[in-house]
Amino acid sequence: MEAQGCRWISSNMIAGYLDLTPSTIRQDIKYLGRIDSSSFGYNAGSFRLVLEKTLGISSGANLALVGIGSIGSALIHYKGFREKNFCIKALFDKREELIGTQIEGIGVFPVGRMAEVIKRERITIGVIATPAESAQSVADLLVAANIKGIWNFAPINLRVPPQVIIENVNLLPSLFTLAFKIKNA
Repeated sequence: MEAQGCRWISSNMIAGYLDLTPSTIRQDIKYLGRIDSSSFGYNAGSFRLVLEKTLGISSGANLALVGIGSIGSALIHYKGFREKNFCIKALFDKREELIGTQIEGIGVFPVGRMAEVIKRERITIGVIATPAESAQSVADLLVAANIKGIWNFAPINLRVPPQVIIENVNLLPSLFTLAFKIKNA
């Protein structure tokens, strides 16, 4: 809403977007903390900042991306990450012709240098965009490099220690959900 020029937003407006009741929205907002408000509603900028802080995305993070195939390339070229301070600081791939080059100004390294580069660049999130058969070994290398979280695009459930947070991005169930909703619309 803020990006669309709204300076003030109301619980009615938010409820309309989310298909919830305004009273549910107001109750939930109470848990967020102090948000600048007036008779017009909530200040959109203040609201966004409080939401970002609550969700833990206000300061962004440094990322290492492993696997420069189709998904990896799409992620490298996506500009939205940088807008929210999520910066891909290093790329890793096994293909010799890529190592030592740069893509979008980001250096490509061999996986053998992962621990060194992750430490130097203060990287906290590893992104796995490799085929399933190499994803677990990549996850093991990321864990050994003291990564805090893994964003996994490989179609496999990874085994990591409990202190490493994993977020699996599985495109097929999302497509199934869409197909189901279309069928039942």
